[in-house]
Amino acid sequence: MSDEETPPAAGAADDPAVGEPADPAAGSASAPAAIQHEPVEVGLERSVRYGRIITVAIVLGAVIGAAAALFFPVGPEADYELGQVVGLMVVVGGAIGLALGAVLALVLGLIARRRRGAALAVLTDVR
Repeated sequence: MSDEETPPAAGAADDPAVGEPADPAAGSASAPAAIQHEPVEVGLERSVRYGRIITVAIVLGAVIGAAAALFFPVGPEADYELGQVVGLMVVVGGAIGLALGAVLALVLGLIARRRRGAALAVLTDVR
């Protein structure tokens, strides 16, 4: 034993509460847990999935742009190919789809927020 350590107090080895941590399960076995149920009114608010709507609009715009590019012929004297036109129209269609999808998502979000409701939830407290 070093000089800094203090000897254990007399009777400390006989007392189980001093040397060992108390078992929380042992004390709770004698007293049953108190469960309280309390009804609480909560507000319900609907929401729109903005990312999904915008993503679908981008893909739809790109597909429509690519399909529209296929309907217009490329002249034999042109400095570009059909693949270049389709690629450009995919980008333009995707950008237009992004803008229209964002506006649609915002409008749907405003409509969905009008429909608010209330519900009764049960708050359970276990002690």
